Amino acid sequence: MRRDVGSESSRKSPHRQTLVRLSSEGTRIPAYDVDSDNTYSDSCEPLATIPAWWAGFFFHVLNPRQLSVYLYLSLLSAEDNRCHPTTKQIRQDLGIASLTIVFDAISALEANGFILRRRQNLTELKSRRNVYQRPSCEYTILRLLELDRIDAMLRPTPGNANEMSSPAQALRDEWLACILGDDADRYTTAVPADKRDILTAALIRLVRVHKAVATGNA
Repeated sequence: MRRDVGSESSRKSPHRQTLVRLSSEGTRIPAYDVDSDNTYSDSCEPLATIPAWWAGFFFHVLNPRQLSVYLYLSLLSAEDNRCHPTTKQIRQDLGIASLTIVFDAISALEANGFILRRRQNLTELKSRRNVYQRPSCEYTILRLLELDRIDAMLRPTPGNANEMSSPAQALRDEWLACILGDDADRYTTAVPADKRDILTAALIRLVRVHKAVATGNA
């Protein structure tokens, strides 16, 4: 079962942080409950998590229909990042007018690196259908960079038109520091073109590591 965002394991990694309380300057502030007797807790598990540091670009690179399909697949895949709803089920559950719209949204999510898709035989269902999987965050960011959907500072392109809020910037910077490691200082002082190269190289290394671990070649 997934642990809530307030758990010890989620606090250790910015990859799993989905709720962070920040001031307008991006500094952490004490949390104030609206109702201390009615708070979000482990009783809501299993949880479908979305990286908080995506806040600066997520709602710009995907349109509302693509967002709804992505969130729907994320909910269904909360346990192991995999699910296999039919396109008819997706259309019915989301109230989408046609299957064509569903196909277009899924294709866009796959092209932009938000999901992986493979046609498989499902023995337990005695049918063949698409299996959807959420990839690593590094894979998604690398794909968005390759397509020029975001810039090297994880802003939707053009970056000047959609500046991030201070809280979103703080979350982004926390993730970048974790991903870049020893290259973080070099990235910070680099010009935009070099920032992109430094970040891309780091992401490629991490995607390869994930693949090696998955295949047992690490």
